[in-house]
Amino acid sequence: MKLRLLIMLLVFVFCTSLTKAQNLLNTSTWTTGSGSVSGFSQNGTTSENSREFGTNPFGGSSILWKGGNDSASDADGGWNASYVSIDNAETYRLVVWIKKTNSNDGSTYFGCQQWQSGSDTTMYDYSILNLSGNLRTNPYFWVGDLPQLNKWYMLVAYVHGRNYNSNLSYGGIYDPTTGTKVVNVTDFKFAASTTKLRHRAYLYYDTNTSDRQFFYAPRMEMVDGDEPSIGSLLGLDGADTNLLSTSSWTVGCGSVSGFGVNGTTDENCRELGKNHIGEEVMLWKGGNDSSSNADGGWNTSWISGTNHNTTYRFSVWLKKTNSTNGTSYLGFYANNSGSLQLNGTYNSNPYFWYGDLPKLDRWYLVVGYLHKSSYSSTVNLGRIYDGVTGEEVSTINDYKQKNTVTSLRHRSYLYYDTNTSDRQYFWEPRIDPITGNEPSIQELLHLNENSTLIFSYDVAGNQKQRFYCQEDGFCSPVAPSSRSIKEEGVKMKEEEGAVVAEQTGVELPGEETEEEINMGVVKHTTFPNPTDGMVTIQLSGKDFNLTNSINIYSANGALVKKINISNPTNQMQVDLSNMTSGIYFIHMHFSNGTVANEQIIKN
Repeated sequence: MKLRLLIMLLVFVFCTSLTKAQNLLNTSTWTTGSGSVSGFSQNGTTSENSREFGTNPFGGSSILWKGGNDSASDADGGWNASYVSIDNAETYRLVVWIKKTNSNDGSTYFGCQQWQSGSDTTMYDYSILNLSGNLRTNPYFWVGDLPQLNKWYMLVAYVHGRNYNSNLSYGGIYDPTTGTKVVNVTDFKFAASTTKLRHRAYLYYDTNTSDRQFFYAPRMEMVDGDEPSIGSLLGLDGADTNLLSTSSWTVGCGSVSGFGVNGTTDENCRELGKNHIGEEVMLWKGGNDSSSNADGGWNTSWISGTNHNTTYRFSVWLKKTNSTNGTSYLGFYANNSGSLQLNGTYNSNPYFWYGDLPKLDRWYLVVGYLHKSSYSSTVNLGRIYDGVTGEEVSTINDYKQKNTVTSLRHRSYLYYDTNTSDRQYFWEPRIDPITGNEPSIQELLHLNENSTLIFSYDVAGNQKQRFYCQEDGFCSPVAPSSRSIKEEGVKMKEEEGAVVAEQTGVELPGEETEEEINMGVVKHTTFPNPTDGMVTIQLSGKDFNLTNSINIYSANGALVKKINISNPTNQMQVDLSNMTSGIYFIHMHFSNGTVANEQIIKN
């Protein structure tokens, strides 16, 4: 546990160091002591404002601003930050972490203030507007009680540029445990006269002298694309947002922690098998008997603490074999009779989809959405995706939550199959809160439907050629001008409806040959190989600029990871630590027109 906390702290310190240049507030003045410090003017009395070491939201030790209070119903701990010059045509984001302890007496405030000199420099020229354009003389993004006592929350709000013409607020209060927005807050916008802005956060009107409010990591920054993401501020960059854990999926049969069997024990087993991109993973295998009843699959345990103001995405990979007897299902349960169709009608047995997958012996990603209670559209966003092409093959039903929902569970199974030779395989079930931190559909698919890396081999089984298939369904690259095709050296065979070339001693036409790569004078080395995770790519030569991205392919030619390159250098690192053990290929394009492929073994 101590090691984990240390790692989390180091990650956070690293992220902070990368993003500090963006923050217009300087908390380096936060030293232990009481009262105001440079850049932060106390709210309330000196005795109600102190700074001390405490546990930050990431489990590390940091200096926190501690707001206390007396028995009077007036200003308590917190601050008004110093004014910062701004560009009123731009949007600014204000952030602070807050934790309240002991009781909900008083109110927590998070706001801003504007300033511009006038004829009377002791007065404010109020120039912050509601999104409707009306003057807001005392602007607070949010006032109230945090969802829970003794828990850190991250408060985020926006002051938009003067030309912002929407009534949509993006701010919110985020729960760092789930990464979800649990409370919406109000955004503002600048008037054309605004020249300065300040951050303010405090406790007010608290008369319970045992209460405390802690503040951490205030930020104010221009939203220009270089600011850290919400996910990184929450410490969730690279973290899995899945509310389900399949760590209990070990080889064997029957229920496991978090997953209760549908059907009998012998109809539910877990075994190693191949997913849609050829990786060896743990699969849930659903069998069946000759009775028309429940077959393999699961109902998960209840996931408590969900929020009806958040939309959730349910997904699972499914593959059916042998026959289309029986029916496949993906559904959910919501507590407190909270599963509503999009028209508001209660459905006690909600399924996003049930039926037959388009093809047997083929993986499909099934995705359904359970929308927040305020969702008013009747448009279904749920889809079934082909695991080979990534294409949408079917639209499925969405649902929404009643405002009483606090717990959810995932369910997926086979039902009514009487053909005892049938099997249904399940992989990677997920419930993801839709907060902006969840993986995209493309990331869930783990592939690029518009490109494939094709391999050719000699008679001894040695790999001789690799080429890119850049158009879906078209894999016939132009032969290099320096070579001719010798038909007698290549024989063709049909494989699943496609014509595949087998190498019989003569190189096939490809994107590049080893001879042509060498002509580009781009030298590259990769190390260590084999690797436990991190791989360093060292480039040298007259032109080592990469173009677009580094692509990682599995041994069967599926694109499993794409790393966008915005600032290429002659030494870069690729992280394979989250990939399963096996052989991978690193595919690189260079600005001088050459291409390199490196085989990497992941331990």
